[in-house]
Parts: sequence; C-alpha cells; structure tokens
Amino acid sequence: MMGLMWYLMGMATTGAIWGYAALRRRYRLGSGANLALFCTFVLAWLCVGWSWGSFAEGEPQSGAMGLICFGLSTLVAAALSWRHLIQPGKRS
Repeated sequence: MMGLMWYLMGMATTGAIWGYAALRRRYRLGSGANLALFCTFVLAWLCVGWSWGSFAEGEPQSGAMGLICFGLSTLVAAALSWRHLIQPGKRS
C-alpha cells in the first residue's frame, strides 16, 4: 500500500513539473510566484503523504486532520498565488 503511495506521489511530482513548465511558458512568473507555487506543491505533497500514511496505518482521525489542515491550506495557497501573483502578470 505504501509502495503505491510513493509511486503515485512520484507521478504527481512529474505532472506538477510539467504543469509548472506549461505555466511558465504562458505567464511571466516572478520570484514571489515561484515561491508560492513551490510552497503550494510542498503543502499538497505533505497532505497526500500524511493522509494516506495515516489511513494506511489505521488512524482515520489523523488522516482526516491532515486532509483538513494541509489540504485546506493547499487550496488557499493555490487560490491566492493564482489570484495575486500569477494572473496579474503579463502573458509571455
């Protein structure tokens, strides 16, 4: 079960790198946008790893806490970074 988690997290990391490359081609990203995107990725990776690991170990309350704390923080960080740092930038 944990091997599947690491495989899927590796695939998600590859997809995130491809998505970042596509976003960088379309928008001019400054250092603040790059930092916000990196922090959003780290929060999402932590959310998946914490929650999946907790559910796999039979601790559903810890998994739910990870989804709420890290997952909600990921959504907020992604929305704020898009709205305030990426979208106002000029298109390349």
